[in-house]
Amino acid sequence: MDHNRYGLDGLPLACRAANTDPVTGLPLPVVPQADASGQDGNPYVLPTIAVCMLAFVIVFVVESGIVG
Repeated sequence: MDHNRYGLDGLPLACRAANTDPVTGLPLPVVPQADASGQDGNPYVLPTIAVCMLAFVIVFVVESGIVG
């Protein structure tokens, strides 16, 4: 048995699922996910980002000498 290719449980590392520990073979803990339908989000984020992007474009255009 090649000890570089097998975990502690004796199974080859390539035969395990992606959600298992590569050494022990135990399943990894699952991170709980929130339901997407229950999230409304912050209504101020999108307008704030849009204003910041517009301000950046205006400053970039003025400083580069394209306008003004």
